[in-house]
Amino acid sequence: MARGSDTPGSAARHGRASTGLAGLAGRAADDPLALDDAEWELLLTATGDDLESVVRAADDVRRYTVGEAVSMVVNRNLTSSHLRRTPREAPEFGLAEAGAIARDAADLGATEVCVQGLLPAAEEPELYLELARTLSAAAPALHLHAYRPQDIADLCDRAGLALDGALAALQQAGVKTVPGTGVKVLSERVRGLVAPGDLEIDRWCEIVTAAHRAGLRSTSVLFYGHVETAGERIAHLRRLRDLQDDTGGFTEFVPIPLPGFGTPLVPDRAPIDEHRAMVAVSRLLLAGSIRHVQIPWTRHGRDVAIELLRAGGDDLGGTLLDGRVRPDTGIEQGLEFPFAEASARVGRIFRPLRERTTDYREATP
Repeated sequence: MARGSDTPGSAARHGRASTGLAGLAGRAADDPLALDDAEWELLLTATGDDLESVVRAADDVRRYTVGEAVSMVVNRNLTSSHLRRTPREAPEFGLAEAGAIARDAADLGATEVCVQGLLPAAEEPELYLELARTLSAAAPALHLHAYRPQDIADLCDRAGLALDGALAALQQAGVKTVPGTGVKVLSERVRGLVAPGDLEIDRWCEIVTAAHRAGLRSTSVLFYGHVETAGERIAHLRRLRDLQDDTGGFTEFVPIPLPGFGTPLVPDRAPIDEHRAMVAVSRLLLAGSIRHVQIPWTRHGRDVAIELLRAGGDDLGGTLLDGRVRPDTGIEQGLEFPFAEASARVGRIFRPLRERTTDYREATP
């Protein structure tokens, strides 16, 4: 597979003018592996009618790949960085409260609880496992989607566990899948500039790969709109595709605008078009590999999220129930998107909303 330069504008050396982007988008839809990096950069930086061609091609791929339905999981977030054996003040919580939170979420109709966040340094790393066991025992029917690669690395390092041993312990404690977050762009240059506290890129890939091989599927993400180049975004997507070819463990891809930045790839391109281009190229490049493209409505807002479903997206993530027990313990507390409201909004673009499980099966009553 030919790969082009990572430098923006390198596509000009291929002699392709922007007027040919409709054809290029069509080629991408037919065979994503046939395009080189410079061609993908052209699609990612498209504007005007060219962007409309890219978006149409991506939405056609979405339609023929996963159909018209938009999916969403009914879930609750829990931030493990707030967990304490002896809570002192909000938003800290203890294991007894964690069990009550899980029971309340299940009673409200949730099928998933999502847990992430580094434990405080003063707490013993065993608390990662105790939290998982507590949640699983309190609400056995809830799917426990827990612990980023960064959290798993912390468990390994502080508990002196090998990676395989840590993953086995987490599974025995009730963890079913893991969030594939904790990285912005799979580039050490970007990590050093934007998030030096994140895991090293190779270690993130090592942990995700090991989790998949242990039977723990995960999400995948890209945080964009900061210091990264178009070439670095394409390289990130390609590396995710390579990982998926190796393990088959990614359930979905989530392109997320990094809060506080909003730096456009194309000067003066409208923010909505920056997002449409990112979603569309993600759908096209990952076609035949990572099946679902999730739109993070908490980052975009409801109206923009619905519009991005028309650029190749097929999933809205979770409803993020606050619940009646300690709603302040979730990282995105106060941002509920009730299923009925989401269904009504999706209906306005003439698509149905279905409730899914964490692993994209149909949720059953």
